[in-house]
Amino acid sequence: MVQGQESRYNKYMVFKSISTRLLLLIVMPLCITSCATINGLMANNEESSSEIKEISLNKRLQISIPIPENSKYVTDKTIIFGEGSRFTGVLYLIHEISADEVVEFYRVSMRDAGWSEIAIVRSDFILLNFDKEDKFATIKVNRRVFDNSTSEVTIGPKSDTTINRSININNQESNTLEEPFTIQ
Repeated sequence: MVQGQESRYNKYMVFKSISTRLLLLIVMPLCITSCATINGLMANNEESSSEIKEISLNKRLQISIPIPENSKYVTDKTIIFGEGSRFTGVLYLIHEISADEVVEFYRVSMRDAGWSEIAIVRSDFILLNFDKEDKFATIKVNRRVFDNSTSEVTIGPKSDTTINRSININNQESNTLEEPFTIQ
């Protein structure tokens, strides 16, 4: 009788071992493939259908702002006017480093390139504002899964009249005070 129980126990353990291995063989590939595609699922449809290109040394020389190493840009979301110091437009970049590392890179590199940091806002995303001579730069950094990130760099010209109008400062020539607009 003891031998019968031991035989059933051994058969049960062999069955359990085989079924556990079989389950692992089925479940593990599914987990691995689903983890590999999470970034693709989390990315918006525009990015996944866009062409993503490496930024070559020649491209770096045409743009007068620092860009993190190994960044890639999405062609459908990137708009470039001019080159060098006359560059204006929007760069949509994908980084293989965390958002915090990208923010630190921009804070140090932009300062070293002569830009002044105006403000930083931290939320679901991180927003950095810089200014330099007659230009402004706004950099929005988004967190992604697995310590990846994206950034959207917008650079454009600034003028005193635009800034004064936006903060409601009058011209020296005008003594009348304009009322700010109201939403009804």
